[in-house]
Amino acid sequence: MQQRWFGAMCMMQACLLALAMMAHAVAAGLHDGAGLHDAVQDAMPRQSGDHGCDPDQLAALAARIDLLERRLAAFVAPPVARPAAPSAVPLVSTDTISSAGASPSVPAATPSAPVDETMARALERALVREGGLVLPPGVVELEPRFRYQHRSTQQLELLQVGGQPAVAQVDRKLDQSQLTLGLRLGLPGSSQLELLLPYASHRMRTIVADGSASGLGRGSGIGTGAIEVTNSVSGVGNIDIGWTKQWYTQPGGSGALVSLRVSEPVSADQASSSVAVGSSFRTLQGSLLFIHRVDPVVYVGGLSYAANLARRIAGVRIDPGDAIAMRAGALIALSPDTSLRLGLDLSRTRDTSIEGAVVAGSAAVLGEFSTGFSFVLTPRTLLGIEAGIGLTPRSPDFRIGLSLPIRF
Repeated sequence: MQQRWFGAMCMMQACLLALAMMAHAVAAGLHDGAGLHDAVQDAMPRQSGDHGCDPDQLAALAARIDLLERRLAAFVAPPVARPAAPSAVPLVSTDTISSAGASPSVPAATPSAPVDETMARALERALVREGGLVLPPGVVELEPRFRYQHRSTQQLELLQVGGQPAVAQVDRKLDQSQLTLGLRLGLPGSSQLELLLPYASHRMRTIVADGSASGLGRGSGIGTGAIEVTNSVSGVGNIDIGWTKQWYTQPGGSGALVSLRVSEPVSADQASSSVAVGSSFRTLQGSLLFIHRVDPVVYVGGLSYAANLARRIAGVRIDPGDAIAMRAGALIALSPDTSLRLGLDLSRTRDTSIEGAVVAGSAAVLGEFSTGFSFVLTPRTLLGIEAGIGLTPRSPDFRIGLSLPIRF
């Protein structure tokens, strides 16, 4: 009885194992019917007539079961990888993976953030023109510029009458055209050198309130005690040499710059002419300029002080008076190749004195609102267009200008 029960259990185990092997074989794509039949026959024990199992049969059955288990392990298909679910954790870039798995002989590419160099040119090159940025060391920029302005003033001025200086009330209408060649050179230490060579042509219509101006030039009387004179002159103006230093820079491009400038008169006695293309006095100017960058806008603001040095003209000591000025403005990047400029300039000049005596009414306050555009023509060339409107009686009524900075 026990042998029959033991034989039935062996038979049941073999059948279950054969069924499991058949299921996995079908799942693995096994379609060979003969092979499947052989596997089942191998799994079935050899039975004796009395339905018993002797020890030899049990050992053979155990060996066949072990063989079937190994075959079954080979039939089981590997698990299929599922796609990873989206995650908020940033994935490692392909460049990093390539770098980690690259062989020593092949250097891995270093990922870098894209930089819009075109936009940097449009805005930063306009900043160089405004004095808010210096050129890199060794970089040269040549800038031809043209400016025309019309100015009407009425003030006390120093005139040369009969070889002697005289002060008269003058109504002056001046048309000024000036062509300037500017040269900038980037220096080490975040500094820059600038040279300006102007050539100007002026045409002035002067109305003098009394007859003391009869020696000024050609003219005609326009009324009792008044003379109208028209003069034209052209020539080289004052030569300017400037040095600018990037004082400090904050993250994001904000910072401050300091500059020193010398204006040297070419003519020894420009004051002897009723209209001149430059000043007769040497000027020393120092300025401090602050910039604050909030892309795409750069805010500019600064102060300057100009010392106009006194000198003797025709034996008379003349002090033209110093000037203090302030400026504020903004540059806006409208597109990668275009920037807009808005600016306000104010200045005040102290009274002129002759031999220590102050000339009444000679102090002046000048104000101008200006706007302009800058366009990138080529990677080396920028086109600037600007216009200004005077805000005080002694300021230019209007001004227009063109510039073409070329970088080498």
